[in-house]
Amino acid sequence: MQFTLLFTLTACTAAAVGPVMNDSPPTVYDMIKNRTDLTEFFNLVTSNQLVTTLLQYRQATVFAPNNEAMANFQGEKGRDLLLYHIANVALTTDNLDQSVSSELPGNPSLWISRRDATPTVYDLYINDAKVVAGNILATSTSDDKQVLHIIDKVLEPIAQLATERLPFLSNPDAAKFIERSASFNLGDFRISDFVQLVKAQDKMNVFATPGNHTFLIPVNKGIEGISRAKIDKQVIDAHVIPNVVLFARTAINSRPAQTLAYNDELKITVAFTNDSLPAADNAPRVYVTSNTQFGDYHHPRGFVVTHIVKANIPVRNGVVHLIDKPLVVIDSDIVNFLKAFKVFEQRSGILYEFYRIMKDYAINFMESITGDGALTLLAPSNEAFRRIGQANLDALLSNQKKLTEILQLHVIRRRLSSDEILQNPLFSEEVSDDRGRRLYFNAVGVPGNMTITVEGNGVNATLIQPDIGANNGVVHIIDRVLGVPSMTVAEKVASDPIMRKSYELASQGSWLKDIQKNRDYANTNLEKDRVTFLVPSNGAWDSLARLMPSVHKKLFMKQFAYHGNQLLNRHFAMGRGLTMDELLVQQPLKTVSASINFTRSSTGEYFVEWEFLRARIVRPDVECIDGVIHVIDRVLVLKGEISVSGQSEQAIFNPILMLLTACVFTLQWN
Repeated sequence: MQFTLLFTLTACTAAAVGPVMNDSPPTVYDMIKNRTDLTEFFNLVTSNQLVTTLLQYRQATVFAPNNEAMANFQGEKGRDLLLYHIANVALTTDNLDQSVSSELPGNPSLWISRRDATPTVYDLYINDAKVVAGNILATSTSDDKQVLHIIDKVLEPIAQLATERLPFLSNPDAAKFIERSASFNLGDFRISDFVQLVKAQDKMNVFATPGNHTFLIPVNKGIEGISRAKIDKQVIDAHVIPNVVLFARTAINSRPAQTLAYNDELKITVAFTNDSLPAADNAPRVYVTSNTQFGDYHHPRGFVVTHIVKANIPVRNGVVHLIDKPLVVIDSDIVNFLKAFKVFEQRSGILYEFYRIMKDYAINFMESITGDGALTLLAPSNEAFRRIGQANLDALLSNQKKLTEILQLHVIRRRLSSDEILQNPLFSEEVSDDRGRRLYFNAVGVPGNMTITVEGNGVNATLIQPDIGANNGVVHIIDRVLGVPSMTVAEKVASDPIMRKSYELASQGSWLKDIQKNRDYANTNLEKDRVTFLVPSNGAWDSLARLMPSVHKKLFMKQFAYHGNQLLNRHFAMGRGLTMDELLVQQPLKTVSASINFTRSSTGEYFVEWEFLRARIVRPDVECIDGVIHVIDRVLVLKGEISVSGQSEQAIFNPILMLLTACVFTLQWN
């Protein structure tokens, strides 16, 4: 439910919840009883006579889970659970502060948070539950105010094991919780190793600090194999977010939070994200990522991604989340980092698909990125693999050679950080492991809020999580699979920044529409429907503007679109989509109005040759669904070929040069 920041919602009346059998105003008990969406919660209320009486005769606020929430809850539904949903004061949404005491013994807090939905509207959360209907007013039989709020998730209190023999802890702070963790129901998870490290560093006081904080506790299995010396006082501090209680849903995709290890010596933040890959129980997978923005020798800069394995454990001074490994500590190579996503459950990680494909279908590739030697891995997320479609994925997995090439396209044989890319934000190049094919990085935005993209073989991907540290390099998570095209030639030209000016020229007339006529996009495997396009870069057009300013000006005027179309036809070939390797063998390329040759230098650069012009191919093999683009650094136009009449101010192709060109083309074709 969304609440406005400018005014409160109108209180619901008795008529809104159904008839009452007498003239007295309805109690909150009556409200719950008469709502069809609260039948499961009402059954829980009536199972306890004390609560039934309380909800009729005294002041109260009730946070009632709806039927769907009750059905999804798999824990014990008893008296303690019921009392944890009730407060002994009547509070509308405007009166809810940071917390409110519940009626559970020990009066553990219910934590209140607001998350903006729009600039003027917010969503209200109680612990990890969202209020979907609020401010439903009622009156007790003693004339005390009562308020009902309906929530979409059951509020789960901390649960002590029935077999525990030590004295009962009704409302422990985080220090007592982790010290007595064996007394609580944590499933299969244990945290004793981290507790020992906290005690060894004399940091238990951090977890006992009164207030409202968020505590991130790594489980034992995630600490196995990590050097204990690396988990020092600063690392422990990085597992505490002070002065804010972040339950999982309210924290996801919010701005990074400063940890206790954010000071003059270190600057470490954490951020919560989630992955859309469904799990066996359809629960969202939530990740906590630490970012060492400013570090030292023992705490190198970089990101560490952890997975929350048990979320939302409320304690007296905030909330505890159990995570699968320590934050900040970089203590594994890239392959083991990928493997860690499968530690606790089969489909738990944001890179599950990438690791599965690498392990099951490309074991040689996995070995190539294992061990010593600095490298950079561009790792596609699960969503990236879903985007290419199951049919394309199956075809890729059945072609071992192609799959290996695609995976190698995601590897750079040196450590490349996002900071280095940002130092040269416009189209920096890197050589990939795939036969030396190049990757092109670009950064757009404003300082402090830059987005980094990478293109490989025609696919543009965004770095959605950069700079994940590993012993042998760095991992950047990307949102596309490089080398598996998802755009047509026309869509690629329209969307790629380096081809923006060519797109402007192509779209000012009918050229784009004309080249797409009679093409079968449902069957782009047909060679007759594939194309090869030599696209001048923005720099190529800038060069033309300097050398032939009048021609450049006229070409980009709509009334002269015909001449622009003719010029583009010289760069465009129908009938086959050819890579550079194929063009070197099968040249010349017969475009609509020219015959073009290709060469390769001793340094591996490709060049286009037409007439006496030579253009360098600055981005070869941009593969698309329906063909291949090669970006060139020069427009294929001769000086004087397009003349500008001073009297008519019309640009025309010089007829003599056009005739000569046509003759040469005819001879070469024959």
